[in-house]
Amino acid sequence: MPMQIISLPIAAPAERRFGVRRVPHRNINAARWMRMPPATVLPLRESASDDALRIIRGCVALYQLLPDGRRQILDILGPGRLIHRQMTDSAACTAETLSPTQFDRHPLAAPQATADWLAAALLMLRRAQQHALLLGRKTARERVAFAVLDLAQQFGARMRDCTYAEVIFRLHLTRTDLADWLGLTGETVSRTLNALKREGLIGFDTPDIITVKSLTALKTLAGETPASLATLDPLPSLTF
Repeated sequence: MPMQIISLPIAAPAERRFGVRRVPHRNINAARWMRMPPATVLPLRESASDDALRIIRGCVALYQLLPDGRRQILDILGPGRLIHRQMTDSAACTAETLSPTQFDRHPLAAPQATADWLAAALLMLRRAQQHALLLGRKTARERVAFAVLDLAQQFGARMRDCTYAEVIFRLHLTRTDLADWLGLTGETVSRTLNALKREGLIGFDTPDIITVKSLTALKTLAGETPASLATLDPLPSLTF
């Protein structure tokens, strides 16, 4: 039986609230592979499947809405990250695509699933700890530097004609998204990005393509390296 792929075109009819597309939950149960347009809320809570979704390409934000309508982005997920309904249920948060995003289904009954799920949970915990420290103790410059470094790790590629220290990546987040993630205003985010550009740490000619000029200098300013799949310590051998 050929593998079924669900692709949701931007022009397809769907329920929209505040500019967000809500996909009928039957679509998330129907295929091994899925492609979703930006501003799509993943119906994880309504899904009948207990499988996780792995991001192949694209960007997903986990966020909570406050009673007055303000939004706090809790995490930004890039390629390789796992999403499961327990992640959104336990934190009462919403998962939404910020760019065209492709997923594949990751059965939790697979032989490697236990180790993969444990790694995903530990990574989520470590990133939550870093985010709490970021919001509670770091300056605007440190927060923006940390975010740029994090996004460069998740979405960046080495440039062929530049030094090894330079990385270029597509910024899937708007300035408002960055502000909601970092606990800042959009004006502060824009002002800080422009300051980092003047100082030669980053470069951009368009708002959505960022070049990190010096990873070392950016890490020094950020104060620590963001937790990622690559920086996670190897898991010990587990027997259940």
